[in-house]
Amino acid sequence: MNQSGHLLVVEDDDIERKALIAKLKGEGFTVYGAENADKAFSYVDEDINVVLSDLHMGDVSGLDLLNLWKQRKPDTHFIVLTGEPSSAAAVQAMKAGAYDYINKPINLDELFITIRRAIDSTRKEREIDDLRRRLDQKFGLDQIVGQSKQMRDVYARIQRAAPVDSTVLVLGESGTGKELVAQALHHNSGRKRGPFVAVNCAAVPATLVESELFGHVRGAFTGATDRRMGRFEQADGGTLFIDEIGDFELGLQAKLLRVLETFQVTPVGGHEDRKVNVRVLAATSRNIVQMVKEGTFREDLYYRLNVITITLPPLRERTDDIPILCEHFLKEICDHKHTARKRISPEVMRRFGTYRWPGNVRELRNTLESMMVLAEGEILGENDLPERITQESLPQVSSGALPSGLTMEQLERLAITKTLQECGGNRTHAAARLGISVRTLQRKLRQYELEGGRDNSTPGDVLSNA
Repeated sequence: MNQSGHLLVVEDDDIERKALIAKLKGEGFTVYGAENADKAFSYVDEDINVVLSDLHMGDVSGLDLLNLWKQRKPDTHFIVLTGEPSSAAAVQAMKAGAYDYINKPINLDELFITIRRAIDSTRKEREIDDLRRRLDQKFGLDQIVGQSKQMRDVYARIQRAAPVDSTVLVLGESGTGKELVAQALHHNSGRKRGPFVAVNCAAVPATLVESELFGHVRGAFTGATDRRMGRFEQADGGTLFIDEIGDFELGLQAKLLRVLETFQVTPVGGHEDRKVNVRVLAATSRNIVQMVKEGTFREDLYYRLNVITITLPPLRERTDDIPILCEHFLKEICDHKHTARKRISPEVMRRFGTYRWPGNVRELRNTLESMMVLAEGEILGENDLPERITQESLPQVSSGALPSGLTMEQLERLAITKTLQECGGNRTHAAARLGISVRTLQRKLRQYELEGGRDNSTPGDVLSNA
């Protein structure tokens, strides 16, 4: 039988060591041998899956070797071999981190089974660690794309809020990535090994929200044929993300407040409280402050949720990030669809910069996927844009609003001045709206002595300065 695994046999009796190595090699294992702990420790940097060590080997015991090895390679499994009739020393080794122990004389069948279990255990642990690393990459900060000042502020708040167990309220329009923020908070926290459970209040019928969150007992209502665990219990030891908390019915808000204060849930139809250890993150796209003023959202619940606030900007307020987001989504779509990468024409990128994106980042991704699927060429051009983008008209200025007799230079200066005013002095936004590069805009600002980036002159002033 061919086995996978690298073993180290540590035994001071030459005959026993060589005999055991021969038996293990006969089973297909790769086996190293050492006559004492010092010699054995020279293998610590090798890819050893399991160490088989005698407990008594002169000055340095097998227990000493176990402690030293675990400091360098904590994932290596130890199986201790003991000839003592008492198992006290073996139990001590188990407490120190040994995987198992085998009594001498060795039963080979028992030893082979124990080794295979140890190797399988190591393999599963590595697979779990690899899965966790991939989850961290998938749901970490890397998935929240953007380099604008607004997004840098968001990253900073996530990094400060993630390690603590405080409740976080994530605000932002639909499609801005609120659940990604919640996932990043969870996967950068001490609860990352626990479950991340998400529930969208807007997607659950109002009559079932209480059962969805708190669970129910058998017979609680028509159709409740079995006990059902609620989302709070499912998230025990981890994080519960309640999306669209603004849609939570006013009548149930008092029950939610009690759970957040006591961390005890009572299933629908039940009478016994169940303790839960959960960090709660909530999000809404609604104006929750206005809802509190109007009396449609409890003020005490709002303050209980609003320990830390993270506000996501809409895409139209961070158009600097559109090229980066496009690059990210194009790669993601191509990898998922197994298609060749396509490029975006400058004209399309300018259109993207002036479009308002009511669906925010989600709309941008869906737009790119649609264009990728339907486009025939390697470059995504204006002909590939959806109608909603091509038909959205740019801000128009009526001819009656312009003074007559302006030169082209005066018209250009006026266009730059008014666009900068409308963009609050933001040169990147203004350049995108004007359909020119930021560098070109900067050159024009120097040319027309508008270096401050803002100009409060009127059309009449433009004429007088010409």
